[in-house]
Amino acid sequence: MFAEVTEFLQGTYYGSTLRQWFIALGLIVVSVVLGRLLYWISGRWIKMLASRTSSRIDDILVDMLEEPLVGLFIVVGVRYSLSFLSLDSNLIEILDQATRFAITLLITWLLVRLYDAVHREYLVKLAEGTETDLDDQLLPVLRNGVRFLLFVLGGVVALNNAGFDVGAVLAGLGIGGLAFALAGQDTVANLFGGVTILVQRPFKLKDRIMVSGVEGYVDELGLRTTQLKSISGEKIQIPNKFFIASTIQNLDDCDYYFGLETFLLHRNTSGDQVDRLLSQLNELRDEHEDVMWCLGVLNGLNEFGMEVQLAYGVHRFQHSEKYFNHLEKKAVVKTFLNRRAYDLLKDNSIKMANPVYLGLRRKEDQ
Repeated sequence: MFAEVTEFLQGTYYGSTLRQWFIALGLIVVSVVLGRLLYWISGRWIKMLASRTSSRIDDILVDMLEEPLVGLFIVVGVRYSLSFLSLDSNLIEILDQATRFAITLLITWLLVRLYDAVHREYLVKLAEGTETDLDDQLLPVLRNGVRFLLFVLGGVVALNNAGFDVGAVLAGLGIGGLAFALAGQDTVANLFGGVTILVQRPFKLKDRIMVSGVEGYVDELGLRTTQLKSISGEKIQIPNKFFIASTIQNLDDCDYYFGLETFLLHRNTSGDQVDRLLSQLNELRDEHEDVMWCLGVLNGLNEFGMEVQLAYGVHRFQHSEKYFNHLEKKAVVKTFLNRRAYDLLKDNSIKMANPVYLGLRRKEDQ
């Protein structure tokens, strides 16, 4: 029986014995299990030890390094496991190239994660502490540019490590340069639009703008696209070329928001009542901190009554305020002014004009 098992294990399959296949597959499973165990230990114990220190650097390093390092451990373990097989020399070379390719990409991923962490923990906070907002606008561009550069360099090095002739690949791309240039016209236009935004600065982060009929708060600036956030929180990507060819309205770059309320007074209202009402409407600006100015206007007379308007300005919205957005602020002020106008009409014994309904009757029905 033992001899039969031994003979079975010594059988050759694809150039390797069954015993070699079992050893290789077992080591692959062990590599994956150990990689998961390493990830669990890092998340459970190493992070806990790092959190007890006063510095944030060790927390960042542990958090950013754990996943790429676990990936590297598994890749190296799998390659070592396959070394127990009797493989063709060409296949071994392909496996070595694939291993080097995967390791290079994992190292690139690690570097990108480290930069993202440094960018988020240090550069962003440093920019928030400055008075100018230019650095706040440049930081997203810097982040995207560095990430793109790291990925491109990592991809080139990975291809080179995998045995590809990178120079020949780039030369091959040059053959289709004309077609690439034609296809990249929009990309060039978007990049030019991004540079124009950074230089001319028609708006800044968190400004409420309207371009090409789209309204939203500027959430992120990039070289290719600008991200807006709508009133309801939806994220909208606007290609930067539209900022060159379209009119840009910076809706928050204003002194105040204009509002107008209309009241139709009864025709029996006296002149003294109107004068007193207009004077009281003008004083409403002192009753609410968000009202910049108020002006009561006798706008017109007709056979139904007197039309009085209340024109007013609302201080523009700031993101540090108690309001969620500019619409809430305007609505609160509008409600307050209409409620106070109602009180003033009542205090001055002024009645509103009754609505007039007109009915038409056909001649044959008379």
